[in-house]
Amino acid sequence: MNTMPFKTAWLFRNPHFQTIWPALFRYVPKPAYTRERIELRDGDFIDIDWCGSSKSNTPVVLLFHGLEGSSDSPYIRGMVNSLLNLGYRCAAINFRGCSGDLNRLQRSYHSGATDDLDEIVTLLSKRLPGSALHAIGYSLGGNVLLKWCAETGKKNPLNAAIAVSVPYKLAVASTTLDSNRFFSRLYRWRLLRSLKNKVLKKIELGIIKQDAADIKRIKSFYEFDDRLTAPLHGYKDAGDYYNRASSYPQLDKIQVPALLLHAQDDPFMDSCVIPVDIDGNQYIKLELSPNGGHVGFYQPAFISNSYWLETRISDFLRLMIKEER
Repeated sequence: MNTMPFKTAWLFRNPHFQTIWPALFRYVPKPAYTRERIELRDGDFIDIDWCGSSKSNTPVVLLFHGLEGSSDSPYIRGMVNSLLNLGYRCAAINFRGCSGDLNRLQRSYHSGATDDLDEIVTLLSKRLPGSALHAIGYSLGGNVLLKWCAETGKKNPLNAAIAVSVPYKLAVASTTLDSNRFFSRLYRWRLLRSLKNKVLKKIELGIIKQDAADIKRIKSFYEFDDRLTAPLHGYKDAGDYYNRASSYPQLDKIQVPALLLHAQDDPFMDSCVIPVDIDGNQYIKLELSPNGGHVGFYQPAFISNSYWLETRISDFLRLMIKEER
């Protein structure tokens, strides 16, 4: 484990400020995306927003957003703009139902949906044989990325993976967000509202056979996962989903260079989820900060670049690509 050099002024150390300010108040110009719709084997689709040079030897960075995010999330836009300045090509992946268009099937995306990631990465690695592939996953997207890296082992076509603010133990993250603490209630209300609205739209269209009134009454992540996520995606119940979809138990199987960035004060989960016991895996580098919140890491301009994540990830990828050459 390494201590990452994220520092911010004491006024900005509050984990909720670090989490909320970048998500709600940061303005990031939208990259010049070109959208491609990928038809999946099961009849559904995933939308990819491309940006940057399409030369055959240009390094490609895949970006996977967090829960109810998209290619338009400020942290994705900011990272894409930083990578474009380095000359990389970016593919911002929108999970099922997150691109602005409702997906076609009952199933959606979830923390263990490595089948979708595998299908996309396999397709792109065949299509772009001359380009080095790297991936960045945020929160839920980071959990999916790490779990898939573990499942693919030495067959992984990526050159490197970066995971930010990952809920490594899903049961712990669910319990934290379902607590009665004020900010937990705020985060839960905002995310559950978005999740339930998508389900309600599918009920209206006849895609999902559920009682809309019952869905509206769901008040916790555990209840949502137990009644919807688990049965719609082949899990017995919420507990089974949390156990099988968590990346933590499988980190030792990762065999591609992986940078894990995390803050000890992440309000979306307890610090006990942090994989401080992975020193035995030579491929993984954990950089842990006392502060930073959830996908935050904001620094005022008088300290450094305002959003440290973009600098740190760019530096890591620049080093990896230099070594590959």
